[in-house]
Amino acid sequence: MRHIKIKDHRDDSSVRRLLVLAADPAGEQGLEDLLDECQDLQVLAHIAEDGTIAALAAYRHSDQYSLCLEYLAALPEFQQRGLGRALVEELRSMHRKNVWATTDDDAIDFYRALGCVVSNSAEDPRWTGVARYLCTLPYLPLLNNQPTEDPEYEAVNGQLTRGNIRIVEPSPSWPQDFEDFAHRIAGALGPQALAIEHTGSTSVPGLPAKPIIDISLLVPDANVEPSYVPALEGAGLVFWHREPGWYAHRMFKPPAGSSIDANIHVFSAGSPEYLRMVIFREHLKGDAADRQAYAQVKRQAAAQLLAEQGEDGLVMDYNRIKEPFILALHHKLFAS
Repeated sequence: MRHIKIKDHRDDSSVRRLLVLAADPAGEQGLEDLLDECQDLQVLAHIAEDGTIAALAAYRHSDQYSLCLEYLAALPEFQQRGLGRALVEELRSMHRKNVWATTDDDAIDFYRALGCVVSNSAEDPRWTGVARYLCTLPYLPLLNNQPTEDPEYEAVNGQLTRGNIRIVEPSPSWPQDFEDFAHRIAGALGPQALAIEHTGSTSVPGLPAKPIIDISLLVPDANVEPSYVPALEGAGLVFWHREPGWYAHRMFKPPAGSSIDANIHVFSAGSPEYLRMVIFREHLKGDAADRQAYAQVKRQAAAQLLAEQGEDGLVMDYNRIKEPFILALHHKLFAS
């Protein structure tokens, strides 16, 4: 494998065939436009013994944690040899980053077999009416370590949450509460909503929780606030705070007095925190012992916070008390 520059291979029939396979451009002009686009991307290629470019992966770096795989294809005569898997795994290893891509039903089995975390995604305007998925291949060392920089908490229209932490028994309404918020968010953002996932304790059947629906919303770049903030505010959500040093995290909430409370966490695609949340959720769904242990930790943390701070406890401190259990479980799940 080696990197190539598309500008040096515009007339290479293999490269042109590969890009047609990867993106199905509309006609010759569409292919030329695609070649222009790929000149701004990095391209890792598998070169056959006879010098043919047999497979390629065109990608860009999203941020310090992830890269976006824009196009991936192998020539038909070189398929079923594991070239696509080898290219993606080489990119993850080479750059030590999570690798994410959007795809459709034709390729979703490939990404699942690769070990990707898969979420439903927004429709791509280029292919109307086609179901899309966000697929993210984790680089486990990123998931097993937290950022060391200052998260830089910045209140916007909210503030640090205080109050008596209530842990309640699971409610049958929580899944539908999430669906209602997800529909609202998807309607507001359209293609900008790369994934909308129900995370946190209310997403795990049988797990007691604070009666607050946690939602992870992935956008192309959470730092580009104009691309999503006005739309979410237009949908009646309140921009609560930002934490630029913690995976570019932003948080929104429904307005005060809403019948259902929620925390809508915005991250960039490929975010390690999104991966942690989804993998943690799926583990708790399938592991009754860890689910019961976590329920006990949550109740103990709420009781400890009440004893230490009374009715005005900081939710941040409740999370701090739970953290040793969560980090130990992360280590079990993500140690490579």
